[in-house]
Amino acid sequence: MTHPSTETTALPVTPLAVRIRVVLTNVLIGALFALFAYAAFMNWQRTGQVQMLLLAFQELLIVVLAITRHRSIEESHSAWDWLVALVGTGAPLLQRQGLALPALVPVGLVLQVVGTFLATVAVISLGRSFGIVAANRGVRTSGFYRFVRHPLYGSYMVGYLGFLLGNLSIPNILLIVLTISCQYARAVAEERILLRDPAYQSYVQQVRYRFIPYIF
Repeated sequence: MTHPSTETTALPVTPLAVRIRVVLTNVLIGALFALFAYAAFMNWQRTGQVQMLLLAFQELLIVVLAITRHRSIEESHSAWDWLVALVGTGAPLLQRQGLALPALVPVGLVLQVVGTFLATVAVISLGRSFGIVAANRGVRTSGFYRFVRHPLYGSYMVGYLGFLLGNLSIPNILLIVLTISCQYARAVAEERILLRDPAYQSYVQQVRYRFIPYIF
């Protein structure tokens, strides 16, 4: 995910057609995450799992942020960047129930709750600069961004591991490996663009870790 700016950046005036395209894109992304929120809420009603309710709230936040997000200063037009962004966003939805080992299920549940909570806080830290594809929407240095450069992706990884521990299967393992690989590729793509900004160059010198403090 891209980072909201702590300073106001002057953006050039854009033609009406471009503005309409941006609005429509934001609405479509908002609608997509509204479906995610609905699915999570229905899952919570069916299972009573608190992480599903947290996830529904998180996705609703993203709906609001996606619709009202800031226009990017620079955005990637690379087909690869778009591919890893879309796969990284959609692949987790393909995970299914698997083998539940009694010794691992409680640990997995805790990791899912922690991961979803951290992701919700990370989304709040991200603010109106939420994005799917690599872009420069400014440099964020407060909130979770004081500790890692991509807190949302790191939070997702914790949740993915938690789900896997409670639902062991070869397809789930392959999906999570694919998803984490895509999230890593997304972070690299974002930084490729953001590193053109002197403010981000300075930020990278101060915040060493990408996803998990002192680990990764």
